[in-house]
Amino acid sequence: MLRLTGVAIALCVFETPAFAEPQLLDIEPDAHWVHEPTGLRLPPKIRDFVRDRIASYAAGDSNIGSSYFSPDDDEVLSVYVYRSGSYDVSMMADAAIEAMFTNENLGTIDAESVLFATFGADDIGEQSGVRASFEVDGPYRSTGLALFRAGNWLIKLRLSSKRVDVQSLDGRLALLASGMPISEPPEKAPPAYRILDCNDAQERPVAPRRTLEMTDWVIATMAVSVAYDESIDEGMPSETQQGPAPSKLCRDRASRGGRMFYRDGDSKMPRAIVFGDSGTVSYVGQTGFSLSEGEEPPIILSLANGMRTQLYEGFDMVPGFDQMLSVLSNEPIRAVVERTEDGGTNIILPSDS
Repeated sequence: MLRLTGVAIALCVFETPAFAEPQLLDIEPDAHWVHEPTGLRLPPKIRDFVRDRIASYAAGDSNIGSSYFSPDDDEVLSVYVYRSGSYDVSMMADAAIEAMFTNENLGTIDAESVLFATFGADDIGEQSGVRASFEVDGPYRSTGLALFRAGNWLIKLRLSSKRVDVQSLDGRLALLASGMPISEPPEKAPPAYRILDCNDAQERPVAPRRTLEMTDWVIATMAVSVAYDESIDEGMPSETQQGPAPSKLCRDRASRGGRMFYRDGDSKMPRAIVFGDSGTVSYVGQTGFSLSEGEEPPIILSLANGMRTQLYEGFDMVPGFDQMLSVLSNEPIRAVVERTEDGGTNIILPSDS
């Protein structure tokens, strides 16, 4: 059954809260640390890697990262577990891979050398994870990334080596990713795939705006709230899940590391912008249904990081990426859905709707 008792609705003016500064967790060097929501264990050692630190990049345990180093410091392993504005592993891995190319400390990554693979198991979903490894010219010889989903969490591994070639690193990364100790998630993730460039360039007209009524905001925010609820029945329709229903995406050619644009592979409509590599995603799409007979549901733009979703005034049609960015930069937030510390959801609606 849906757990809606934790939902609070406030009619008020709101401001965007500041993100917490990264904080080192006070963990003894020989102590194991467990991320309770996923069961992910960060032990003092992973194979021959020794843990250096565990840091929290957001409030609570919603974005945790840990660094491990080989005895000779020639290899570094980073492990992250975090909430995200999207749990589409294919899209989030693609954005994370592009972000790797901006890390000048590694050297120059050879994009053509990529070893790309999907992986998984019955507990998390067959072939539901993504792995990509590259040759590097510089201080490091090879680097790679593995990302998979555990319920409403993403788990990411980064491995870089100064001494082994890309084939060897990829083999080690595969073993590490398959051996991460986690609890069995409540549901399996769908198969992942490699996202390719869209085969055309597209110019979208300026989308007409649509003023949403209070009932529209209630529908939109409640849909996000239900998606946040991890006790949701497995039989609930896909429209209640966070973000659009699963379908293959292509990468818009205007994408670049730190700002990735994704379109629907069939309709070519803009779908999402992934900002950086920390799980901040902007989605655009219909709310799922309309209460007015014969009227199409409004198109709504959101910006989310897995803990907070901000919604903006609606559209009558899907806008292009330039219009999406303009709205995010220049227009006020119209509604907010936040996770609360007690596991519930707080919904904030605009006072002037």
